Order: sequence, then C-alpha cells, then structure tokens
Amino acid sequence: MSSAPARIVVSAAASSAGKTLVTMALCAALRDAGLRVRAYKSGPDYIDARLYASILGEPAHNLDLWLDGDEGVLRHVAATAGGADILLIEGMMGLFDGDNAGTTSTARLAQTLDAPILSVLDASKSSQTVAAVALGLRMYEPALRHIGAIANRVGGLSHVSALRSACTRAGIEVLAAIPRRETYLLPERRLGLDRSAFAQRAAIVVEELARELAAQLDLPALVAAAAGRPFDAFTPVSATAARARIAYAEDSAFWFTYPETLEALRTAGAELVPFSPLHDGALPPDVGALWISGGYPEDHGAVLSGNARLRTQIQEAIADGLPAYAECGGLMYLAQTLHTPSGSYEMVGALGGATSMVEPRLHLGYRDATVATDSPFDAAGTRIRAHEFHYATSMLTPDAPAYVYASANEGAVRGNCVASFFHRHFLPGDLAIDRFVAAAAA
Repeated sequence: MSSAPARIVVSAAASSAGKTLVTMALCAALRDAGLRVRAYKSGPDYIDARLYASILGEPAHNLDLWLDGDEGVLRHVAATAGGADILLIEGMMGLFDGDNAGTTSTARLAQTLDAPILSVLDASKSSQTVAAVALGLRMYEPALRHIGAIANRVGGLSHVSALRSACTRAGIEVLAAIPRRETYLLPERRLGLDRSAFAQRAAIVVEELARELAAQLDLPALVAAAAGRPFDAFTPVSATAARARIAYAEDSAFWFTYPETLEALRTAGAELVPFSPLHDGALPPDVGALWISGGYPEDHGAVLSGNARLRTQIQEAIADGLPAYAECGGLMYLAQTLHTPSGSYEMVGALGGATSMVEPRLHLGYRDATVATDSPFDAAGTRIRAHEFHYATSMLTPDAPAYVYASANEGAVRGNCVASFFHRHFLPGDLAIDRFVAAAAA
C-alpha cells in the first residue's frame, strides 16, 4: 500500500456494552463526512460483518488471530484496506478476553495492527465508577494506545457531569456521551435472526446515532489521532484464470459465507454462481462443484423440503461425484432429515442420517482439529483450525468422518462431499481452496 490508513479498534470492558452499534454509527458518521471507511470485525462473527457491509455498501471482513495468525491477519488487512482513509475494527467480548494466554484478544489485535483503542463505556448502571473501569482498561496493559472513550447509555445532565468529572480526574478523555434512549436500542440477536428485519431496524438506529456522534465528536481530530504505521508489503496471491464454475448457496436460509471465502475461491480460479436452495428449481448449468455455507435451514424447513426437484438434483449430482463442501447449516441440508420443533422435513439425502433442533444445545468454541479422511478439500492428517457455533444435534449415520477433534469424529465425507459443523476461515492462497477448485475443474 502506498499510504497507511488511520485505524481505530473499538472495544469495551465486556460484551453488550454497545460496541457494535457505536462502531456502525461511527462508520456512518465518517462516511457522511466524506471519508472512505472500511469495517472489520474481530472474531468469527458473520452477522456483524454483514451489518457493516449494509451500512457502507461494500464487504466488511473478519479478523481472527486464532484462526489466521499474525501474518494472516496483517496480510488480510493489507489486501483489503487499499484506498481507505480509515479502518474501524470492532473488538470481540472485553478488551483482554480471549485464550488464557491473551494471544487472541482484542488488545493483542490492536497491537498487531498498530491501532489505538476507543473504549465504549456502559454507564447505564454507574456513574463515577465508569472512570475506574476506563482507567483499568488503560493501565492493565500500558503499552496499548488509547484514543479516548465514548460513554454509552448515560442519563441526565447530572449523570453526564459526574462521569465526565471522574474520567477527567482519571486522565480519561470522554469524546462523546450517548444518551440512554429507546430509539437507540436494538433487539438482542438470536440464532434464528430475521436478517432483513434486524438490518432495517439497525439502519434506522445507526443513522440517528451517527448524527448524534457527528455533533459531539471532532472527526478530523479523531482521524488524525488514529494514524498508524504503514502495513508491511506482502506479495499478493496471484489469481489464476477461471477454470471451474462453482455454485454457492445464497438466500435467507444459507448466508454465512465470508466474503474472503468467495475471494479465495475466485483467486484459485473459480467462477462463482449464486443459487437459492429455497427458490431455484435447478442448479446453475455447467457447475463443477457446490458450496453450501451455514445459515438457518431450521427456519425454512418446509420450503426447503418442498423444493424436491432441486433436492433430488443435488443428491444425484453428489452421488455421481460432484465435489461439494458444506458447513453447519449446509450439513443439515445435505442430511436425510431435519427435525425441528415445528416438524420434521425431508432434506437432500446426500449424507445418511438426520440432524435435529428439537432440543437445542449450544456447541461453541474454537477447534484445533485433524483431517480424518482424504477428500478433494484436504489430505488426511492435515491440521486445521475452525470455529463451531450451533445448537443442532447430529445423528448422521457413519460415513467417513471429516475431522477428529478431542478424540471424537466430526462431520462426514461421502465420495467428493465434505460436510461438517465446523466453520473455517479461508483466505486467498489457502491450499484446501486450491485443491477444491482443481477438483471442480476436473
């Protein structure tokens, strides 16, 4: 990159302090001020990244030190930040939360990116104590740069005066104070999120809060204080000429596809063609592989089951050897049956057995696993890192397992089809992606 964009990491003492809403509003305020903004989300959260994309009108990306390592994160930012004036990175959980060693925390990400931290302070249930929390965030790791704080959910003038005075005594600059208003509230997300309704509500709240922030913040000074060193120059992963058409699922049932995954597939030589398992009666013509990411098939069981023509085509194509990759909701779609509280629905049947949402149980966390079975995607014995987040129960009949994690089998491989509840974060140049596109071309 010829110049270094300014950058800010937005963090807090804990989850639910309002980081996402404040960061989205700050994106909108800077955008409205004429700056080109790029948004990033720390950690494997698909939903927040899609919300940022809806605000800015261009893809937002996930940054994950555990999945990608320092070099992977830096290479990813260098490849995606070109032309931006400022990068806004929303942290995950609290500032120092992550693995036990602290190597995956938001604080560690800020150090890696040479980015100052803007703290969102939840003042809904305290006043002067907010200053102690802010001081603790600053002093726990003195090497970090802090650009100031935004107090969120403040009450009347006396509340604002008390917390500002306390923060001043602690040496914390409060850049803005957001009043506690019903209009600034977003409903808590759930796994079965209505993406369209949530995004529409978020857009209204974000635009209103952006005006509030623009009125309080000195945006030019904020950008100037967020300057960072240039990113290291990385040799870009060179794209190859298109060699295969790959159909990828994209609709209300299946939309947990990272934009970097699509870019990795394109870079490896894929021509990507979207299709809808909900609405399309057939696959796009002349495709060499299928990609079905996660989503909410349990919310669309009747419609997915009713699209029998497409289900049959997919089942026959996979049985005939078509390479396919499915994550989480995609695995649920490729199984024989999906059980939900509202009923049981016939699915594709490319894999044996069923999955169930009747008695939801949370499966959550990073996974350091080993590939169990050779496939068009991986060679057996390969170590992979992934993330798991779902409430479904797997009752697949014993195909060959896809992975081994904690001495247990995970997912399934049948022919050229790989399916698992694990989500992997692919970047351009990933060997598994290259193998998959080559298999699609063959």
